[in-house]
Amino acid sequence: MYTHKKDIKTKGKPLSETGKALILVHGRGATAPSILDLANYLPVQDFTLYAPQATNNTWYPYSFMAPEAQNQPALDSALQQLDELVKSILEQGIKGEDLYFGGFSQGACLTS
Repeated sequence: MYTHKKDIKTKGKPLSETGKALILVHGRGATAPSILDLANYLPVQDFTLYAPQATNNTWYPYSFMAPEAQNQPALDSALQQLDELVKSILEQGIKGEDLYFGGFSQGACLTS
């Protein structure tokens, strides 16, 4: 069962021009556009940035310390969103070593 709808925000040059992707995953209560603003402070001009948006601005309902079952099905749905995004980037010919992740709070937990 999905709890997150596909909603990917992007920033930067097209992937066909950069050949490198950075997936940024926001934390609880934040938004994809807010984490994309980090690009203003990082040396990522030669990357294509992607930021998935969590439904209701949270990836899963409880702390990462909670039993995994309490965060279901949202946690599996969030991980599937990231998996699908990674696959779509790789299908465009990007090598795994040119795919990077960054995250804050819940987003950092998901990326790890």
